[in-house]
Amino acid sequence: MISTITLDTYKQKINSADAFNLSDSFNGRVGDEQVPLVVQFKERGLAQQFQDGLVPFLTGFVGSLDENSQVTADTGEAVSYVGTSDDIVGLGRVKMNLPGTMFPQEGYFYGFLGLQNADGKRVTTFNIWFHVYGGNPDMFVNKAPFRSELQKVLDQAQILIDTTDGELKAKIQAFDDKIVATFDKWNGDYATIQQNVTGLTSQLADIAQKIKDGNVLTVKEFEDRFAALTADVQKSLGDFQDGNDLNGYFEDEIDEVGGPIPDYARERLDQFTGIPASNLNVGFITDDHHQLSGYSPHSLNHYVYMAAASRRARLDAVVAGGDNINGWFGKQEKLVETRQATSVLANRSAAGTDVYYVFGNHDSGIGQNGNNTPETCLSDTEIKAYYRTADKVYGETRDGDSLYGYKDYSDKKVRLIWLNSFDLPYTLNSDGTYKYDFLTQSGYQNQQLTWLANQALMLPDNTWQVMIFTHCPLPGTFEVAAGQPQLSQYNSDVLVGIINAFQSGTKYSQADASRALPINVTCDYTSQGKAVVIGLFSGHIHRDGQITYDGINCVETSCSLCHAGDIGRTEDTITEDCWDIFSVDTGNRKIHAYRFGYGTDRDLTY
Repeated sequence: MISTITLDTYKQKINSADAFNLSDSFNGRVGDEQVPLVVQFKERGLAQQFQDGLVPFLTGFVGSLDENSQVTADTGEAVSYVGTSDDIVGLGRVKMNLPGTMFPQEGYFYGFLGLQNADGKRVTTFNIWFHVYGGNPDMFVNKAPFRSELQKVLDQAQILIDTTDGELKAKIQAFDDKIVATFDKWNGDYATIQQNVTGLTSQLADIAQKIKDGNVLTVKEFEDRFAALTADVQKSLGDFQDGNDLNGYFEDEIDEVGGPIPDYARERLDQFTGIPASNLNVGFITDDHHQLSGYSPHSLNHYVYMAAASRRARLDAVVAGGDNINGWFGKQEKLVETRQATSVLANRSAAGTDVYYVFGNHDSGIGQNGNNTPETCLSDTEIKAYYRTADKVYGETRDGDSLYGYKDYSDKKVRLIWLNSFDLPYTLNSDGTYKYDFLTQSGYQNQQLTWLANQALMLPDNTWQVMIFTHCPLPGTFEVAAGQPQLSQYNSDVLVGIINAFQSGTKYSQADASRALPINVTCDYTSQGKAVVIGLFSGHIHRDGQITYDGINCVETSCSLCHAGDIGRTEDTITEDCWDIFSVDTGNRKIHAYRFGYGTDRDLTY
């Protein structure tokens, strides 16, 4: 349903801008996304005054409940719209798509709509009240008719899991996990998939009925029946798009973000088709410092190129290693920059390639360019919303909606872990500024370290290996080698102690309530035994490196950012960008780092 707001124009001057009234208001509901809103001009004369480069905008929305239980805010939100300035002038109307961040929670709030031309002259409405209703409108709807055949198969599998026990339950759970993982990993003809999995639904229902009737289903019978079914599903899902030419995705490559992919980038991307699919392959792009200015040339394009690589090589995952934006400008610019950085990478990576965002010291903007208040910086909640931590898009495991998590790649027997090395409290001083300077202070709080020690590092068995990503390296590693002062990092000794105990299959304990970030961590890996850490991979330092520090293989990747002061980095050439694809051979404990851009390939051992 499209809501319509009619604008009555008149000649009163307010704040040196033409103003116009609203004859209606707008209602929304928590959870709504891209809600169409038609703005209709009752008189077209006002719109005709702004016929050069007319752009509709919307501001004043998004916020939290104040002491009067009303939602108010001072942050704006970019709004997409359908049509051109000619539509506004000729038809007197424009359709906007209202983003989900306008509906954060139940309550009333207000803002205003406006139009602005290329010269910056704008007209705005008086404040308009928005009423956001609570609840999910489809919470009582029977969703079964809308579920795909594959989803129905998994529903039946879950019923079996819930109604059986012992070895058979484990087998059914393994089948369920395998189908989910296969669906996430493979890509094919979904119409054929729907047809083939219909048989799965029928057979699962038959098995469920047999159990219900008290008949015995042996594990051997289960395995025989499901071996064929699993093979059929994998065949239906098809092969991953190894070596898929980008021309199949971007016809003529003129519609890509930032324009056509240049020849120098395409030539290098073409070479990635030979990366062994049998290895664990992880793309790592860090310190892109995307900014709405000339500071970081073509920074959005760098995410485009990484996504393009996922369509050439079999990448299990891509990790955006932090400082995804530069955090220099105001809050509105940071919101736009974060939305661009996350959407460009995640929405263009190949199906079957997971994308995870690591939090860096620039990503909130705290401490950057004098910004040091909630009004000028991004909050933890806002960053999580753009990183989609609560959604767990790729089936990863997180500590609630944390900025850290892990994902198992069972076929490679590797657990990929990413940490938040700027896990600092958002405590405010009495003057309203943040207590901790996220730009120069790093740290890990007790909750994250406890989660790492007692969840993330507890493996299915110790034949698995672990690959850990974080933005900031350990103090005393690469900064010292570069002659730089050591980074201030709270509780890095506890992180090292946990990893060392994991590697040696021993116990570790540390409790200290007097620390700035109090610690009370205990873990025991004696029953798990010795285990292997492939490496602790990080960015932040803006240069390449590898060092063994206290028994931990630490690997650095240089920055994707290119700016005027960089030696050897030139805009509009391959050296403008810089990132790696880590291809891990777990059997031989070797890594080949395929370099895109500035620098060269590297061979690493662990």
